[in-house]
Amino acid sequence: MELAVYRVVQEALTNTIKHAAGAAASVTIGHRGDRLEIEITDTGGRQTTRAGEGQGRGLIGLRERLTLYGGTPQAGPRGDGAYQIKARVPWTTT
Repeated sequence: MELAVYRVVQEALTNTIKHAAGAAASVTIGHRGDRLEIEITDTGGRQTTRAGEGQGRGLIGLRERLTLYGGTPQAGPRGDGAYQIKARVPWTTT
Protein backbone atom coordinates (compact mmCIF):
# COMPACT_ATOMS: atom_id res chain seq x y z
CA MET A 1 0.00 0.00 0.00
CA GLU A 2 2.87 2.39 0.77
CA LEU A 3 4.02 2.21 -2.84
CA ALA A 4 0.50 2.93 -4.11
CA VAL A 5 0.30 6.06 -1.92
CA TYR A 6 3.75 7.16 -3.09
CA ARG A 7 2.67 6.71 -6.71
CA VAL A 8 -0.45 8.85 -6.21
CA VAL A 9 1.73 11.77 -5.12
CA GLN A 10 4.37 11.08 -7.78
CA GLU A 11 1.84 10.90 -10.61
CA ALA A 12 0.02 14.05 -9.52
CA LEU A 13 3.23 16.08 -9.30
CA THR A 14 4.47 14.68 -12.61
CA ASN A 15 1.19 15.71 -14.23
CA THR A 16 1.52 19.22 -12.78
CA ILE A 17 4.99 19.59 -14.31
CA LYS A 18 3.89 18.02 -17.60
CA HIS A 19 0.55 19.77 -18.12
CA ALA A 20 0.60 23.01 -16.09
CA ALA A 21 3.92 24.81 -16.45
CA GLY A 22 4.50 27.36 -13.71
CA ALA A 23 1.84 25.98 -11.38
CA ALA A 24 2.47 25.52 -7.68
CA ALA A 25 1.30 22.30 -6.08
CA SER A 26 0.37 21.29 -2.56
CA VAL A 27 0.27 17.81 -1.05
CA THR A 28 -1.81 16.98 2.00
CA ILE A 29 -1.81 13.56 3.64
CA GLY A 30 -3.92 12.75 6.66
CA HIS A 31 -6.43 10.28 7.94
CA ARG A 32 -10.08 10.22 8.85
CA GLY A 33 -11.25 7.23 10.78
CA ASP A 34 -9.77 4.18 9.12
CA ARG A 35 -9.03 5.91 5.79
CA LEU A 36 -5.78 7.49 4.66
CA GLU A 37 -6.56 10.65 2.66
CA ILE A 38 -4.22 12.04 0.03
CA GLU A 39 -4.94 15.31 -1.76
CA ILE A 40 -2.73 16.98 -4.35
CA THR A 41 -3.85 20.26 -5.88
CA ASP A 42 -2.05 22.48 -8.34
CA THR A 43 -2.81 26.15 -8.95
CA GLY A 44 -3.22 25.80 -12.68
CA GLY A 45 -0.60 27.03 -15.06
CA ARG A 46 0.31 27.38 -18.68
CA GLN A 47 -0.79 24.24 -20.47
CA THR A 48 2.26 22.61 -22.02
CA THR A 49 0.80 19.38 -23.40
CA ARG A 50 -2.72 18.15 -23.72
CA ALA A 51 -3.92 15.37 -21.52
CA GLY A 52 -4.10 12.44 -23.85
CA GLU A 53 -0.67 13.06 -25.33
CA GLY A 54 1.81 10.46 -24.20
CA GLN A 55 0.97 6.97 -23.05
CA GLY A 56 -2.06 7.96 -20.98
CA ARG A 57 -1.61 5.25 -18.35
CA GLY A 58 -0.86 7.42 -15.32
CA LEU A 59 -4.31 7.99 -13.84
CA ILE A 60 -5.55 4.61 -15.07
CA GLY A 61 -2.61 2.94 -13.34
CA LEU A 62 -3.35 4.82 -10.13
CA ARG A 63 -6.96 3.67 -10.17
CA GLU A 64 -5.82 0.07 -10.67
CA ARG A 65 -3.26 0.27 -7.85
CA LEU A 66 -5.64 1.89 -5.39
CA THR A 67 -8.43 -0.55 -6.20
CA LEU A 68 -6.16 -3.41 -5.15
CA TYR A 69 -6.19 -1.96 -1.62
CA GLY A 70 -9.85 -0.94 -1.53
CA GLY A 71 -8.96 2.67 -2.34
CA THR A 72 -10.81 5.23 -4.40
CA PRO A 73 -9.24 7.97 -6.54
CA GLN A 74 -10.86 11.14 -7.82
CA ALA A 75 -9.16 13.38 -10.36
CA GLY A 76 -10.28 16.38 -12.32
CA PRO A 77 -10.17 20.09 -12.90
CA ARG A 78 -11.59 22.53 -10.39
CA GLY A 79 -13.58 25.57 -11.43
CA ASP A 80 -10.69 27.94 -10.70
CA GLY A 81 -8.30 26.46 -13.28
CA ALA A 82 -6.58 24.20 -10.77
CA TYR A 83 -6.41 20.41 -11.01
CA GLN A 84 -6.91 18.12 -8.04
CA ILE A 85 -6.31 14.46 -7.28
CA LYS A 86 -7.79 12.91 -4.16
CA ALA A 87 -7.37 9.36 -2.99
CA ARG A 88 -8.81 7.47 -0.04
CA VAL A 89 -7.28 4.19 1.09
CA PRO A 90 -8.23 1.96 4.03
CA TRP A 91 -5.66 2.47 6.77
CA THR A 92 -5.42 1.07 10.26
CA THR A 93 -2.68 0.99 12.84
CA THR A 94 -1.85 -2.26 14.55
